[in-house]
Amino acid sequence: MEDPSGRAVPPPPYGPPGGVAPVAPGVSRVKVWAAAAAVVSAIAGVASAVAAFSNGSPSPGAVAAPPASGAVTVTAQPPQSPAAQGGGAAPAPAAVRWSGKVVLGLEGVDLTQVPPRRGSGNTLGYRPAAGRTGSNGMEVKGTAALWTGAEAPTAQGCKDLLATQSLSSVVVTEGDSVCVVEESSPIGVFKVSATKYDEGSYGLIEGELTVWNLRAAR
Repeated sequence: MEDPSGRAVPPPPYGPPGGVAPVAPGVSRVKVWAAAAAVVSAIAGVASAVAAFSNGSPSPGAVAAPPASGAVTVTAQPPQSPAAQGGGAAPAPAAVRWSGKVVLGLEGVDLTQVPPRRGSGNTLGYRPAAGRTGSNGMEVKGTAALWTGAEAPTAQGCKDLLATQSLSSVVVTEGDSVCVVEESSPIGVFKVSATKYDEGSYGLIEGELTVWNLRAAR
């Protein structure tokens, strides 16, 4: 070919339309187009992930990438109740069987009765009862345990205390609380309001007695 000036012009290079580089000898066109398709697919996947998480959370319908091999996926679980954890529901507190003011003396009181009955005549020997100790002290006689907790006594607390720390008598002063029981009787607590060493046959102890519908016997 010649240009208008008469100079020879070299022929244009031949190749596939669209400017696609020629395929090297021995390389299949199918492999080339497959590789190109894989690159395009990867770019599209990255763009989709960036768009899905651009606001800090996946968009509706977005699929999270699977964890890397060996990675552990931890999913937060809501807290379980004691029953769901196999511990069972906490037992309900024992109901109060009777509560009121009593005066403990030598004759004691019968905790199995409602209200608790004081002994008299031939019925001496009920427990708890009152007794003198030393030159001016008073004690609660019978199966008893001094409550030393800061919280108010409870039926289950007294049951546990009597099972581990009970004595045959407990020296008391005003303000003390004493868990009491007699064999298989209901459990009670006696809160001392006054001690009277010089009154009665063996002194008297005034206070508030509460008896629960809970027994020491299992």
